[in-house]
Amino acid sequence: MHVELPIAVDAMGGDLGSSVVVEGAVRAAREFNISSILVGKEDELRAKLTELKADADPRISVVHAKDVVTMEDSPSAAIRRKPHSSIRVAHNLVKEGRASAVVSPGNTGAVMAVGIFVLGTFPGVVRPAIASLIPKIGTASPTVLLDCGANIDCRATQLVQFALMGKHYAQIATGCKEPRIALLSNGSEPSKGTDVIRAAAQALSSLKDIRYVGYIEGRDMPKDTADVVVCDGFVGNVMLKSMDGTVELVLQSLKFYMKKSLRWQLGMFLAKPLFKTLFKEKFDPAAYGGAPLLGLKGISIICHGSSNDRAIMNAISVAHKFVQGELVRKMEGALASVDLDSVNFEDNMWSGMGAKFEGSQSEEPAESTKKDITENGA
Repeated sequence: MHVELPIAVDAMGGDLGSSVVVEGAVRAAREFNISSILVGKEDELRAKLTELKADADPRISVVHAKDVVTMEDSPSAAIRRKPHSSIRVAHNLVKEGRASAVVSPGNTGAVMAVGIFVLGTFPGVVRPAIASLIPKIGTASPTVLLDCGANIDCRATQLVQFALMGKHYAQIATGCKEPRIALLSNGSEPSKGTDVIRAAAQALSSLKDIRYVGYIEGRDMPKDTADVVVCDGFVGNVMLKSMDGTVELVLQSLKFYMKKSLRWQLGMFLAKPLFKTLFKEKFDPAAYGGAPLLGLKGISIICHGSSNDRAIMNAISVAHKFVQGELVRKMEGALASVDLDSVNFEDNMWSGMGAKFEGSQSEEPAESTKKDITENGA
């Protein structure tokens, strides 16, 4: 009989302290019946569980970790100077087969560095990609955007890998059976984009198991034109932060203009339930839980540093969903089934793209990445 493993939750890394993390884990147990292992300072965590009357709940256990990686620490601190941190111990639980996944609101660079060191990456994957869900207009399922910051300067092979992993992530996270894959570019014409983007487009067009629909522009992100949008981490992070800023602009502008007219204040009062629902379901990051690191040989979910108990609860639920959907096995199989070296490039405009597409094969990616992270940071 298969025994379902709990989710390991890093309780110490968030901006709001361990209390909200414990509350989130308790809510996940009570509302979704999902078991968790809280990792951190044991006395502190048990005191909060007692306060919530959850100290006797068999679905929640505690594993002590004496070190804490702060937001100011470099990724190397989580590996070299703090080997007993809550982030490291949580990932070790997965490696040892005592937990099925990791959820952490801690230092993103540290979570990625520890994830690579402890769990490792799929063959050929240099660094994992951060995947985020972007809301669409109306009732359409969110768009998967990746990478959102882990890989600043990508080769075309990495973009193809992101597309393959993003496909399976979208299928489980949004329920889309045949996700439409697009590349984020500065225009929809085939001649647009950088050399790397065009090389990735050529490769994706030749793959049979990918429903590639071409380029989309940043303004098309909220539209129902694609289900997975692929870009490098620099562009993805700028896109994500720009959308956050746009939401803030709209919200603050509404508040500003509302003060200028009693009629507008009345209108806003009447529309308050609508705006409350809209922002809670569409624009609140807590509704989506967290962003997975795709490419690791295990499930690791990164939450926003200021995640509240609702965000932690939903992140635990998302991690559980990925475990049940066998996300890691499906992504690894998809990457292994595609021979990227066999992709042919056309003459003229594609000549010379081979080196950009293939990149250096002189050293094993995971090991070189480990060295880079420990010496220079993520």
